[in-house]
Amino acid sequence: MEIDLSSLPDQKYFTMGEASEILAVKDHVLRYWEKSFKKYFSVKRISNRRMFQKGDLITFLKIKELSERGLNVKAIKKILAEGELSLELDVEIIESLRDILKILKNGV
Repeated sequence: MEIDLSSLPDQKYFTMGEASEILAVKDHVLRYWEKSFKKYFSVKRISNRRMFQKGDLITFLKIKELSERGLNVKAIKKILAEGELSLELDVEIIESLRDILKILKNGV
């Protein structure tokens, strides 16, 4: 599964609108995926607004790619269940790589 994680902005939380724009899908599609794949999202609500984390965006990206391949919700759930651990690791790897890049740029 090829996903460009470097294109994600460096921020902790994303609103529904920001997530929708980054992922190039409509808000209602994200709400549908959030409802269909509840256990894979850690949605936080601030002032009654959904706030997604990077891990959530990565999950959305994976769902989007699988959906574009023509897989249905049941098939996507099976694939996510088999690789659930990698969702968290992707975020940790991104953060580590960004830290390393900052160190290299500063010449430390």
